Amino acid sequence: MLFEDASSTLMVYTILASMFASVIGMCLLGFFWIRVVVKVLTIPQGILSTIVVMFCLVGAYANRNSMSDVWMIVIFGVLGYVFEKFKFPISPMVLGAILGPIGETAFMRSMIGSGNDWTVFFKGPICGTLMVGSLLALSYPLLQEFRTAWRRRAASA
Repeated sequence: MLFEDASSTLMVYTILASMFASVIGMCLLGFFWIRVVVKVLTIPQGILSTIVVMFCLVGAYANRNSMSDVWMIVIFGVLGYVFEKFKFPISPMVLGAILGPIGETAFMRSMIGSGNDWTVFFKGPICGTLMVGSLLALSYPLLQEFRTAWRRRAASA
């Protein structure tokens, strides 16, 4: 039997009932408060941005009581602003920050498993196909730029 006694069964049903009641309550609260919350959109963007930044800084400090967390938010905020100013996409940086450690762990596991032989990434047919596809995907923008420059030169000549 999954539950040994009646008290654990009662606890599970109590948790489920409280979650159901909270969902109903949040739906009702959201329905009646939506008109008040929409008024946030009437606040000028400069004031709203300042309030959001202030809450981010206070939240970063309150999380671990560490000023280094606040400085990390400031540094990455400035970096994000510079990326946005010079039209660099931010999403690849975020993906790299999230997936980088996972990829590094997998790479180290592969290198240890192959005895530090880096050709393991090209030996199998699937690995080779994926590597060639990756190289083509990485070189495609460069080839496209060369083609555009070649057409410009041919049109001007």
